[in-house]
Amino acid sequence: MAALFVMGALNTQAQTRRVIVVHRPVIWHTGFWGRGYYDPFYDHYYDPYLQAQREKYYLQQDVKDKRKDLAKDREKYGSDGYLSPKEQEKLARAQEKYAKSVAKLNKFNRDY
Repeated sequence: MAALFVMGALNTQAQTRRVIVVHRPVIWHTGFWGRGYYDPFYDHYYDPYLQAQREKYYLQQDVKDKRKDLAKDREKYGSDGYLSPKEQEKLARAQEKYAKSVAKLNKFNRDY
């Protein structure tokens, strides 16, 4: 019986595990020509010129959308030849939104 305990003690010493950790570089695929690392030279989000162009585009699209909405409302409300006070308020609000978007675009064009 004592021999079994001794053999058990020897087995636990033989079963001691050593873990070796190897750190390898990670390369990931982001597309056919994509890079797997960050390079600020190619980061267009922080480019001031491209930011200005992007903002100008969105402001122009906002003006275009507001102009379409205003024209659609005018056509819809003016089709019967009578503007009720409620319709006049809605048209006034649409006109104000259009004027604000045009003012934002003009301010942007003036500043840049």
